[in-house]
Amino acid sequence: MLYEDWKEQYVSSISVDVPSVSGEVSCFGMGGSGVACEIMRAFYPLNKDIKNSDTLIVLSYSGNTSETLRVMKEFKGRVIAITSGGKISELNVEKVLIKGGLQPRFAFPQLFTPLVKMLRPDLVNGLIEGIDNERAKALAKELFSYIRDKIPVFYGSTFLGVAKRFKQEINENGKYPAFFGEIPEVNHNEVEGYVHGERLAPVVFAGNKLDEVTSKLIGAKTVRIESIRDVSFLIQTAGFLSLEVAREMNEDPTLLHKIPEGRKQVERLDF
Repeated sequence: MLYEDWKEQYVSSISVDVPSVSGEVSCFGMGGSGVACEIMRAFYPLNKDIKNSDTLIVLSYSGNTSETLRVMKEFKGRVIAITSGGKISELNVEKVLIKGGLQPRFAFPQLFTPLVKMLRPDLVNGLIEGIDNERAKALAKELFSYIRDKIPVFYGSTFLGVAKRFKQEINENGKYPAFFGEIPEVNHNEVEGYVHGERLAPVVFAGNKLDEVTSKLIGAKTVRIESIRDVSFLIQTAGFLSLEVAREMNEDPTLLHKIPEGRKQVERLDF
């Protein structure tokens, strides 16, 4: 079953060789690859200003993502690519090669582990310790009961990347609408939408008191995060939750209807 092999993926990924980094570091990627950068921000001060960074780490599981290739070619400094191959493997940049053959969202441990190993090697073991198939499935069922027949909206500040991952998984695997928002920005606008938000099912990934304030304002379900173990556990939970949604919608989580055509059209654009 999908997501049940994640402990094995994490364990095997630990042995992957990664280069050392220093100075200002940025991270870039799209979709199921790039969300690893967003999650990493909770544990490392990644520079959002790519042009003024010393090193750019890019993540593209396929190695063919148009937007990622464009950013790589425009960057003037050191580039490290975490990829399984594709066009990126032909470029003259440093590479961390990982095993291919999966869709990016199902290979998250292979993408995230090298990133953590490069930037926060002290946290690598926590990735493995956080995996718990049965507990993750149980929480997924609980969350599914909460969001069923509603539109889920996931929120976070420090752990905004986790919120984004939950949204992505439900979109891609369940073929169902889901959204995410950033705290504290939503406190200045979006919270008013909950005056008539009966069809929404908000979830806040809380890592501080500000998140708790938002959760109370909108009557959200609160999921607390304290460590990389919690993050690892919740990313797996997001996968299992999306499978519950896919079953409800009678969808095959491995099939994509819109994304492949979107990629083709983007590749034809002249930026």
